[in-house]
Amino acid sequence: MAEVETEREIFDLSKRVFVLVIVFIVGLFSFWGFRIYEIWQNVEGHYPHELTVEGTGSAYVVPDIAKVTLGVTTDGEVSEEVVAENSKKMEAVMDLLEELGIEKEKIKTVGYYLNPKYNWDKNHGSYQDGYRLEQTLEVKLDDFEKASEVISQATAVGVNVVGSLSFEVDDLEAVKAEAREEAIQVAKDKADQIAEVSGLNLGKLMNYYEYSDSFYGKGGGMAVAESRVFEIDEGMPSVEIEPGEKEVTLNVTLTYRIK
Repeated sequence: MAEVETEREIFDLSKRVFVLVIVFIVGLFSFWGFRIYEIWQNVEGHYPHELTVEGTGSAYVVPDIAKVTLGVTTDGEVSEEVVAENSKKMEAVMDLLEELGIEKEKIKTVGYYLNPKYNWDKNHGSYQDGYRLEQTLEVKLDDFEKASEVISQATAVGVNVVGSLSFEVDDLEAVKAEAREEAIQVAKDKADQIAEVSGLNLGKLMNYYEYSDSFYGKGGGMAVAESRVFEIDEGMPSVEIEPGEKEVTLNVTLTYRIK
């Protein structure tokens, strides 16, 4: 009786092993069948045919925002005196901006640096020679005539450095949209012309990509003038502000499936 049970257990084990082998073989054939089909699909004549075209569009815009940085630099022997004198000068600058009708929301501090000054001579070597405080404001203006007034009058109240004069576009996306529309149309016309000449049948659009090599300023704006930093003297004559016109260029790439 024990021998019968043993033979039955051996039979059951052999059956399970046989089933596992069959499952393994079926899985192996399925895997390689899929791989062979995939390879066959990618050989010449069986991969998806595509056509990629490029288009460039442009839009012209006159900047509507000017940004200028006004700086006050104060030197002295005692740090407290330097801070007090610089604060007095900066209060005068703020009063001037208020008189010119510039809202406080369009004025922000972008730099405040108080550092020791050092000098050198052959008797003492390097030694501390007082303090220097540098404070800068960024003023955002939508009236270019007012920008000229700010620069020319600021020197009389203590401003001794003007820098980063730039012109920007407030709503840059609207300008880019115009350039994008032209670029897409150019790319579509190119694809249609290629299809007509070559006899290809265009399918659906598979991919879209765009980029622009124009320089855009901070905050989504677009700088169209070089940033400059220069010292100015009191009594500086009126400054002519000419923002000019800027070309915004946008490039697109379209990829079509060939039927």
